[in-house]
Amino acid sequence: MIIYLVKSTLLLGLLFLLYKLFLENEKMHRFNRFFLLFALVFGITAPLISFEIQPERSIAGIQMQQMERVVNAPAEAVSRSVEPLITPKQDVLSKSEITTVTPESGSSWSVGMADIFIGIYGLITLFLLARFVVGLIEIRNKVKAGTHKELDHATLVLLDEPITPQSFLDYIFLEKQQFESGDVEPEILNHELTHVRQFHSLDVFMAELLKVIFWFNPLMYLYKHAIQLNHEFLADEAVVSSGSSITGYQELLIRVSAGNTSLKTTSSINFAITKKRLRMMGKSISKIKVGAIWLFLLPVSVALIIIFSAQTDNYPQTISMQEIWDSMPQTTYQEPELHYDGNRSKELGIPLNLGAQFNSSGELFTGTQKVYYVENDSLWQEHFYEDGIITGSVIYTDGDSIRQVHGIFEDRLEMGKEMYINGMLKYMDVRPHESKDGLGHLRMWHRSNGELAFEAFYKGDKEYQGLMTEYDEDGSIIMQERYEAGELIEKIK
Repeated sequence: MIIYLVKSTLLLGLLFLLYKLFLENEKMHRFNRFFLLFALVFGITAPLISFEIQPERSIAGIQMQQMERVVNAPAEAVSRSVEPLITPKQDVLSKSEITTVTPESGSSWSVGMADIFIGIYGLITLFLLARFVVGLIEIRNKVKAGTHKELDHATLVLLDEPITPQSFLDYIFLEKQQFESGDVEPEILNHELTHVRQFHSLDVFMAELLKVIFWFNPLMYLYKHAIQLNHEFLADEAVVSSGSSITGYQELLIRVSAGNTSLKTTSSINFAITKKRLRMMGKSISKIKVGAIWLFLLPVSVALIIIFSAQTDNYPQTISMQEIWDSMPQTTYQEPELHYDGNRSKELGIPLNLGAQFNSSGELFTGTQKVYYVENDSLWQEHFYEDGIITGSVIYTDGDSIRQVHGIFEDRLEMGKEMYINGMLKYMDVRPHESKDGLGHLRMWHRSNGELAFEAFYKGDKEYQGLMTEYDEDGSIIMQERYEAGELIEKIK
């Protein structure tokens, strides 16, 4: 059991690291959803599966016998350290020696420790399972208490209490007063309908159950958070694809994220991930980059499968990606073509997470890179670089030119600090470390006349602090609330 837990944790950790490094910030959300679910299931089942592989064989230049030793070494080391506390060492004893062993002189302490470990695990698991069931009962009670309105793919549950729009299975929970007064925007409803149509609740349900069983493994909590964030990306993508304006939808998200009343195990909107969603909407990914990611991840995943499951083999020594590469049609092209070089970045002292880009001559690129549609050679995006680091970008969509200004803080690239639409400032996010009062300043302006539309203040990365105000186009306050450490303290208007 010890060896299984260590190997499972190693595998889950390696797969999650691959996701964070290569997939999380890329606009390939459907594949990311599959990868996360696959990683969870594979991470907990692969150490239980074994097949034979010839030790002298190598795959992708990896000697499998050596890799098996590398994988097993930490598991066996932990097992040797922990198992004596749980299972006493069994030596060969003579009959006379066996008759003299008593609970007081033998292994009672080790057996007792095993009972304590099992008891603690059982109690905590039982508590978490009970809490999970209580959460489901709470949702059931909300369904019974609310007024129902049937849609094609879902049932609206209208509640007589403030609640952030959210969904579970085929139910969408809304505040009754907001819905009946027409204050629930179609984009928000479309967002939640996407959660229902794509069965996102099943993913969360599985992640919650695994958290109950493997509550001691912090990776389970990281996977659940990544799955929920991916769900938001998928729902946002569906809303924008249906014809909604990116900037209008972004303004709407910031307003809706002020609400923080949610139910357990549901999909909801919150400020903690809204900033990531805003940045993701302005991103794009070329088929070339998708192919490069596939080219790297597929053989690595196959190698992990073999390493963590194999004992001896009949697998081929090399794996070709040509068919996968050829099957990916190119929809955009770039001028000039740039590339990322981790080794060169390291030599130049550039942090890898800044993603420095090099030109065909191997020099850090300074200038403008343009991205065109293959279909009609129309301009889609422009990216601006200084010494290889992106400083801003322009997206051309729906007749608008949306320009984003980026910045760097503590060797980290901060995307979308400012947003301009057709040259007019529409969005600004001043981070806490950049402001004199130590608070983050979030502001948006009306597209029609440039008047301030929304402003809020926050601490750290997720907690509202102080006044949050929404203005109409004439500058009059239409909503104002006061927050302390992310909690709503007072609804002023």
